[in-house]
Amino acid sequence: MSLFDFNISSFIGFVMVFVRLSGLFFTMPVFGSSTVPIHAKVALVSVTSFIVFSVTNLPPVDLTMSVWKLTVMLAGELAIGLTVGFATQLVFTAIQLSGQIIGFQMGFAIVNVMDPTTNSQVSITAQFQNLVALMIFLAISGHHWLIVASVKSFDLIPVLGFTPSASLAETMLHLTSNVFITAVKIGAPIMATLFLLNVALGLVARTVPQMNVFIVGFPLQIGMGLFMVGATLPVFVFMFKRSLASLFENIILLMKLM
Repeated sequence: MSLFDFNISSFIGFVMVFVRLSGLFFTMPVFGSSTVPIHAKVALVSVTSFIVFSVTNLPPVDLTMSVWKLTVMLAGELAIGLTVGFATQLVFTAIQLSGQIIGFQMGFAIVNVMDPTTNSQVSITAQFQNLVALMIFLAISGHHWLIVASVKSFDLIPVLGFTPSASLAETMLHLTSNVFITAVKIGAPIMATLFLLNVALGLVARTVPQMNVFIVGFPLQIGMGLFMVGATLPVFVFMFKRSLASLFENIILLMKLM
């Protein structure tokens, strides 16, 4: 379909492509951050939509449909992009949840920093792990894969072809429920180490009551926690890449269910 063969059907098709890609770009990591200017997001979506529209064979849009039906179809296109972006954000939510739990165990429950991507306060460890995850995501070209997946989505889900189903809702609930499980898996080595350290300090407090365990244990927990965060970085990278591999499979599954 040519960009220069302007007609109402082609224009509506382009709008459909623009809406679907907008849902993805405004929710995906990096590009969906609130720190990225809204004008830059719109420009990026517009350029990508022009390219996708020109290289994808989109079926002609039925001009006899009512405005209400067309609005519902637009909402369906937006839901496709939002679903893919939301599924991607779940992985980074698990990363931040893991950092929050680790920070709480280390004693950083009230030591928070502002996360510019979500405009919310998170612990230092959560922000550190999130930044490392974002760098890995960019290093392995995860953002490129999402853009390619959005282009391929027009082959799996044609324009105006969104069909919600119970299976889609169940899959989204399953992915959401796995956030806590993924967070525990990622932070398991550090959580286990800090738990054993607390048990050891408890035994010391019982056997040597003269020792002020609170004064000794607080800096010891912080030091051990920071040491384990650095020592387990290879494990963190491995688990994050494994989560991304599962994410890519889940995105394809979601597209098939839609």
